[in-house]
Amino acid sequence: MNPNHHREVKKRPKVVILGLDAATWTLIRPWIAEGGMPNLAKLMKTGVSGTLQSVVPPITPPAWTSFMTGKNPGKHGVFHFVETEWNGYAMKYANGGSRRSPTVWKLLNAAGFSVGTMNIPFTYPPEALDGFQISGLDTPSANSPFVYPPELKRELFEQVGKINHDIRFLGFMSTDERRAQVLGEMEKTDRQWAAVALYLLEHHPQDVMMFVFMSIDTVQHYFWQYMDRNHFLYDPKAESRFGNAVRQVYERLDAITGQIIERLSDDTTVFIVSDHGGGPVVDRTVFLNRYLCQLGLLHYKGNGSAGVRGGFGLREIGLKILRGGYSFLRKSLSSRQKSLLAETFPGLRIKAELAYTSFVNIDWSRTKAYCTEVLAAPPSIWINLKGIKPAGIVEPTEYKQLIDFIIEKLDELKDPRTGKPVIARVHRRDELFDGPFSGEAADIVLDWWSEDSLFSAEPSFAKDRDKPAVIIREHRPSKDSEWGGTHRLNGILIGRGLVLKSATEIESVQLIDLAPTLLYLLGVPVPEDMDGKVLTSAVRPDFLAAHPVRAGIASGISETRPSDYTEEESAKVEERLRALGYLE
Repeated sequence: MNPNHHREVKKRPKVVILGLDAATWTLIRPWIAEGGMPNLAKLMKTGVSGTLQSVVPPITPPAWTSFMTGKNPGKHGVFHFVETEWNGYAMKYANGGSRRSPTVWKLLNAAGFSVGTMNIPFTYPPEALDGFQISGLDTPSANSPFVYPPELKRELFEQVGKINHDIRFLGFMSTDERRAQVLGEMEKTDRQWAAVALYLLEHHPQDVMMFVFMSIDTVQHYFWQYMDRNHFLYDPKAESRFGNAVRQVYERLDAITGQIIERLSDDTTVFIVSDHGGGPVVDRTVFLNRYLCQLGLLHYKGNGSAGVRGGFGLREIGLKILRGGYSFLRKSLSSRQKSLLAETFPGLRIKAELAYTSFVNIDWSRTKAYCTEVLAAPPSIWINLKGIKPAGIVEPTEYKQLIDFIIEKLDELKDPRTGKPVIARVHRRDELFDGPFSGEAADIVLDWWSEDSLFSAEPSFAKDRDKPAVIIREHRPSKDSEWGGTHRLNGILIGRGLVLKSATEIESVQLIDLAPTLLYLLGVPVPEDMDGKVLTSAVRPDFLAAHPVRAGIASGISETRPSDYTEEESAKVEERLRALGYLE
């Protein structure tokens, strides 16, 4: 009998992917040039690297979902943090269950490879993988069933403590003390996920493993203005305390990357990926519904406040008080208090939400186009189409002409200082999306992520309908918790592996190329309906010659998994998104 028979050889991961949400070359390259971020620098020297173009618009839910499916959002059905009712105006929170195309994880399982993923956004509820899945950002709370298999959750809680997705105090960083607390919390969260990743590598290794860290995204959103002297919110007095906040997060995740890689063998292929980049917010703000109102395309009911009283029975509370009160509550309550409030008065939350966005005051019977301004990004425009929306008034024959008119008028929104258009590019839906679900996307997507097209959007209220549609923000430090950074289209890709080229920069790489490349490297045929392409420019020519790319049958689309959250789960997810700044 073979004496080694009883000793099982521990599985060694074939591929490990590290997701650094929102990591951007515009910061990494200069810091590496100064001698910082040694682990990423070393990977670049020994492997391939390049700019990774995200999906459009470059936001977390469609980006990571496109990464996991190799497809554009029109084929997987995830476009944003919220889904707009196909046949209505209401919105609900989306999650991983909204995805209607198989993930690369499932395809790898089907080909005989085990997979383990940690903290990828839009993986809740977790998939029943051969391996494991720990859901990310869309997990309602630590009490939710966010780990598959469920016994792994108990094991992790015993080994590393309760896993938490939330950073407390984010939504109300009105003092330097609070900002420092948030940075401390972010470090704690990074260390928690690092401990989970190292534990899983040691005790639950799989053929393919992926670990995601979210803190670069958060720190860039809230602290970019402290390191950028040209920023309109720059505060010279705060620079000494917070000017290094963003870089510290990058350096910390670089060190964590090093800890993970030193536990891998040389024959493990490693990828470092970000779902989009980051950059500063600028001082231009656009009020889109206000502009649509001024163009005669959107109308408010009566004087703009009747809708709340009539529609929701909040008779004694005028819109102004409700709006002011809700805004105040949002800033001053802790997450826990807000969750409790939301659970205790779910109806009030919805009423306040509707009143706050002034959506409820829109007279749908006279409105041709509108914007869901509750979302921090992206400000997209919807057409109130007959036969699709319940109160639709736009005839299908009028659709194209209306879109042309809106695009023409958006071009007339100028920066008063330069006379140049605020919005440099506008995309029609069919230019961006293709697939069975593309009809669920907004009709017009405005470019807010390109350097020549940067702007923010804010909610419009009926009473302000005659004010300018574009304002230039005052240049002074913000007292409140406010985004100083937002997303850019280009993220990062670094890859190291025996079959990958070394010290090579690769070009024209897209986020959707990772799934087909992963399949190719493991010898699995690439489904013909994936939009991404195998990154052949990253692979050594001898390997490529010996292993030509094989096309496989379409992975297809799946019917919707039920993705609805309960009222309580919605409230918790909303709190997180509001604290992160994704909801106005």
